[in-house]
Amino acid sequence: MRFAHLSDLHLSQTPVDGVLADADTIVTHLVHDVCRIREGLDFVVVSGDMTDDADATSFRRFEALFAQINLPVYIVPGNHDGPAGYRAYCSGSGQFSDWDITNRVVPLSGLRLLGIDTCIEGETTGRIDAEALRLVAQESARRDAGTLVVVMHHPPISPGMRDFDAVARLDGSGKMLGILQRADGRQIILSGHVHRPYQGFCHGAACFVTGSPTSAHTSELPFGASPIRFEGLQDYYHVHEVDDAGRHVVTPQHFQYAPQTFSHPERPET
Repeated sequence: MRFAHLSDLHLSQTPVDGVLADADTIVTHLVHDVCRIREGLDFVVVSGDMTDDADATSFRRFEALFAQINLPVYIVPGNHDGPAGYRAYCSGSGQFSDWDITNRVVPLSGLRLLGIDTCIEGETTGRIDAEALRLVAQESARRDAGTLVVVMHHPPISPGMRDFDAVARLDGSGKMLGILQRADGRQIILSGHVHRPYQGFCHGAACFVTGSPTSAHTSELPFGASPIRFEGLQDYYHVHEVDDAGRHVVTPQHFQYAPQTFSHPERPET
């Protein structure tokens, strides 16, 4: 199976500090690139923060853009999506509701997707609730059911940077990783929230954070107490290929875009 993983698009109806002012145009170019390679893809995953304002118009814009891809789309909410605004929009849109995989297992050829809502209304930090832990335990215990791919906004493996670690704190992550440690099969975790790409491995689980095309952040050092600074455009997303033999390849897929201006040089939280 081959799929695109995107996150943290931050579509909004008004300018937002720390998000490029032309975010809508950037996401449009990104979607056009996914359309360009869609014959080589099986589906698309978006791990939250489709919007920055949880506004119905922003969700509608996201839905209209991603419907153009003409592939299965699977989504979970991010903290900027509410998650109350996300759920409200789900209740009024059949397509958006079909895309939502929160607390749902989607069996595909050789793998299963499990979506988790890690968001707390009004908070940047997250938690994994008891129902999500139950589903992770249930699915990770299954034999010969293919690779388990967990989709969640907050990464369960922190990047090791003071500022990022603070905003990405995830209650229950230790319990989840402990469950996965006891499992026999392969587990892949797809996340966002931290606006820089990285990979983490713990107890046999591999976590891939895809960054943000519209609100990329960086620091002088990739670890420790180096302060975060706004970097601007991230002109790529990630394409994953997973096969039954255990091969898993992750490739950055660049899309063409000339960066313009941003609304503010800093953003204190993700």
